[in-house]
Amino acid sequence: MRRIYLVRHGMPEFPGGEKCCIGRTDLPLSEEGRGQMRALKERFGTVDMEEPEAIYTSPLKQCVESAQILSGGRIPVIEIEDMREIDMGEWEGQSFSYIRARHPEEYRRRGEDMAHFAPPGGESFIKCQNRARAVFERVQRETRGNVLLLSHAGFNRALISALEDRRLKDLMEIPQEYGAVYAHVDYIFDGLITAAGLSSRMGDFKPLMELGGERILDRELDTLRAGGAREIVIVTGHRAPEIRGAAESHSFEYPGAVTCLNNEAYAATNMFDSVCIGIRYFLEKLETPEGKSLDGIFVLPVDVPLFTRFTMELEKKAFAQGESDVYCPRYGWITGHPILLRASVLRALSEYGGDKGLKGAYERTGARVVQVDTIDLGAVTDADTKQDYKMLESYAKVRDIPNKLVCRELLAWFKIGEDTARHCESVAGLAVQMAEKCNAAGAALNLDLVYAGGLLHDVGKGSVDHAAAGGRILSMLAHRSVAEVVADHMDLPEEKLNAVNESLIVFLADKLTKGEQRATIEERFAAKRARFKENPEALAALEERYRKAKRAEALFLALTDGI
Repeated sequence: MRRIYLVRHGMPEFPGGEKCCIGRTDLPLSEEGRGQMRALKERFGTVDMEEPEAIYTSPLKQCVESAQILSGGRIPVIEIEDMREIDMGEWEGQSFSYIRARHPEEYRRRGEDMAHFAPPGGESFIKCQNRARAVFERVQRETRGNVLLLSHAGFNRALISALEDRRLKDLMEIPQEYGAVYAHVDYIFDGLITAAGLSSRMGDFKPLMELGGERILDRELDTLRAGGAREIVIVTGHRAPEIRGAAESHSFEYPGAVTCLNNEAYAATNMFDSVCIGIRYFLEKLETPEGKSLDGIFVLPVDVPLFTRFTMELEKKAFAQGESDVYCPRYGWITGHPILLRASVLRALSEYGGDKGLKGAYERTGARVVQVDTIDLGAVTDADTKQDYKMLESYAKVRDIPNKLVCRELLAWFKIGEDTARHCESVAGLAVQMAEKCNAAGAALNLDLVYAGGLLHDVGKGSVDHAAAGGRILSMLAHRSVAEVVADHMDLPEEKLNAVNESLIVFLADKLTKGEQRATIEERFAAKRARFKENPEALAALEERYRKAKRAEALFLALTDGI
């Protein structure tokens, strides 16, 4: 376990001495601000704040200067452009008293709708939060020890809201005085793949077999890394040089991400012996400064290539909320992989001398086991035989676009209400009808994608930005084509308004459906216009979506006229 500290820069030297909006403005620290940073540096190495191994900072002067004081020339300082403060647009450089006096209504509406409001030419907190999420995930991937992110009040509040699953409208409740420190507990996980076997039942060498144009081993490495595994150990045996070569040729974002260990006695031992080789490696790693933060390892055999990041995230969430030792994913009544092992149980597991494998080890040692339910079929689908492999091939081909049954299972899994589910059914039905007309006119739309996109477009309902949230969920489940359509359904990107496509059809079908009933675009937007009549910014965004809907409708009608 390690801590990621979010720190606000020290007080800057404001022009004229009055605080103002400085989203993108470089300002030097005031003497008070320097004192705040020097005092914070004195806390390094204490019980409440361990010294970080690196400082990541916004490139603005007030942050860089703060970072340099904290570093003292000893701790690496890395500037990240996307750690800049939320963009205040035309309000930049203006004092808050001036903004309140000159723009009282806008200032009030900002307070009422912190998530979506953006000053003219500026940025909303939703966009700032998405930027902050990406920065945080990057830092998580490339570090193992304590780190410090030094940024601004708006950026920090948006990120803390995401980390704590807070509503953005309440973000001003998060304290962010100059020099404020927020400590986030971050768990460190590694991965272990056993790939020492002969693959005798398969008749081919499983790790290097291709599945959907990608080697099985590559798929697993990519998913483990996406799910947060820092270092991945591969235990080899049969054809070990080839696996090492494949691992070395794999494209990793950061060096040192994969280690190969060899089970010399692979032909005479079982899979658990290979697991123990990996476990002993991690036990040694726990004794090193670099490895002492390790909390757990994801373990899987090399023949389970289609598990997803979604399952890993569920296991990590269960890990953070409980004190069990072993977390096993379960689809229905079938348990699968990867299995997440808490670091504190590794030694006891390695000392098991029975012949019942990993399951026998954790049952014999009395480890506390939690079954983590998932909707990820890939977590329980392996490639032990040729017949299994054919089933995997079939599933890999259709997983990108889930069928009707899977779509409805997803709506049930995410507890989408009956009214919303019926709306989704109506949108999906209309979208397919429209797509069929387009295809009759010469288009080549994927009807399955249109239907799945329509049926799942509100799968993220309940989140602040439900289109983006739905896209993230489906992407983690490897339903990537549908994820893109779902992410586009609220605000269609400009580049997708040049020709009829699946995203445009679902976007338009949603705008032509009110509840379960057909409606015109004008009818669909009338109620929202009335709701936002006193909120010019929200109304402007609504009018932009209205114009996009009319453009999409015009493209559709131009293509299908007379059909």
